[in-house]
Amino acid sequence: MGGSGSKGYLPELPRGTSIKLGIIGLENSGKTSLLNRFIDSTSYKAKESILISMGVHIESVFYKGWQVFTGDLLYPHYIKKAYKPYLKECDVIIFIVDSTNYPDISAAKEQIDLLISEDCISSSVLLVLANKQDQYKKIEPIQLENYLELYRLNIPWKCLPISLTSENGIDTTVKWILENTTTRTL
Repeated sequence: MGGSGSKGYLPELPRGTSIKLGIIGLENSGKTSLLNRFIDSTSYKAKESILISMGVHIESVFYKGWQVFTGDLLYPHYIKKAYKPYLKECDVIIFIVDSTNYPDISAAKEQIDLLISEDCISSSVLLVLANKQDQYKKIEPIQLENYLELYRLNIPWKCLPISLTSENGIDTTVKWILENTTTRTL
């Protein structure tokens, strides 16, 4: 898992409220890097690493009222068993895609189709992040949006460009989450 520390882009939520955020995607898409940009690694309360079963690993963090979990979507049959309980509880699901890895984009569509068919995202908002937009050979967010057929979803959704290496698009991502999510009372 990659990524380094950061200044912590997620703002503190009002006392007594929280947002549950799930960051998912295929291997090497940028999930851990996004998590490390979102939180200030020197001040989060707790980081829990959970091994659900062989090949299924989830990290969970509580930070400034945000409850964040991240995990690799490695094997389709694990979505129902391992991830569904986590995803059903999320207010926002971020599906991060390496926009330079065309075979993985095809696999990402299969994963989103599975998330829909397993009813994993019906109670959330979905944010698809087209990562590595600083690279030359990449798919643009509008192309990714069309390829993934996001228009068929009956939930709020958006596809945004991001580059975790240069940190471009992180502010826009956080702003969209805050504008499209209601905090829950603890």
